[in-house]
Amino acid sequence: MRPETIKKREDEFFSNLTNSSGVKYKLTATTDIGNDVKVYSIRPDFTSYYYNARTVKKSICLHFTVGYIKSDTSSLSKADNHVSVSYVVDRSGRIYEMFPDTEWSYHLGSGAIGGNGAMSKQSIGIEISNYGPLKLSGENLVDAYKNEYCKVSETEFYYKHSYRGYDYYASMTDVQIDAVVALVKYLGRKHNIPMNFKPDDNPFATDAEALAFKGVFYHTNVRKDKFDWPFTPSLKAIISKCTDVLPEVPESAPDATATEPQPAEPPASVEPAVEEAKSAPAPAPEVEPVQEPTPQPAPEPAAPAPQPAPVQQPAPAQQPQAAPKAQTASQKPAQASTAKPAASKPTSLFDMIISLILQLLGLKK
Repeated sequence: MRPETIKKREDEFFSNLTNSSGVKYKLTATTDIGNDVKVYSIRPDFTSYYYNARTVKKSICLHFTVGYIKSDTSSLSKADNHVSVSYVVDRSGRIYEMFPDTEWSYHLGSGAIGGNGAMSKQSIGIEISNYGPLKLSGENLVDAYKNEYCKVSETEFYYKHSYRGYDYYASMTDVQIDAVVALVKYLGRKHNIPMNFKPDDNPFATDAEALAFKGVFYHTNVRKDKFDWPFTPSLKAIISKCTDVLPEVPESAPDATATEPQPAEPPASVEPAVEEAKSAPAPAPEVEPVQEPTPQPAPEPAAPAPQPAPVQQPAPAQQPQAAPKAQTASQKPAQASTAKPAASKPTSLFDMIISLILQLLGLKK
């Protein structure tokens, strides 16, 4: 099926939400995950294509569907058949959620390294709507159903890449790549899954290695007979855009810098913070001088309350010097007044002596 035909079928599915088997879905929710990318949660009237059981997620697995959205959703929501994934991303960049990413369904297949059950439970499956491997037929490249996909001259629709028996692979659209990137980052933040991409499309060496892996891997990493995804430029673009800015480091850093360190601490332990605020009311006056260092008189009125006298005395430094001068001036007249009465006493005695002498002389006369 040619890319332009795929686009028309995708638009039809988006408008009526009916798959190729005639199953009708209901749009239950629309979630904006950032960068104008939306997730459309769609559900048929049955849930027997997945297990309604919550499991801890530690990884994400990327697949491609070898088809288009109407047939993709049909294969992924068969009643009483627990083979599905949480998300499907079409070429138009629309993301459809088939069931909650906290629950699970088989999506890796029998013989998967690490075990189909264990690995399916701990990983979130993402199907990228894509025809995958193509074969050369004259001047055309045909899909797995032997229908023309594109001309060899239409290089914008495919990559020449030899992998596991095929030499050509359908490429993703730019909006599809951006949608997958937004979804992978969103899931990484939500489930604390690191942006640790498997560095190649080779299988895990052992079951233990597969089970211990945390990050993003591909169907080829657990199945030697699969070819989704080979390391084409489409996959490399996803890896590059996801790992250029890791969701854990750069997204937590702006949050830390956006708020001051003091208000950031209380949320971690709200109750202790409240208790400390109640038991120690002193921080309030401490914060005010920090915020307002210039108005220093503010703390002074609080100090004069207990001791008004000492605060007033040190403030006028020149007045105490004038006071002692006034006192010395007052002391001098005080001493002069005391000196006068002291001097008057000896003069009176002298007069008395003279008078006595005169009297004696008078007597002699």
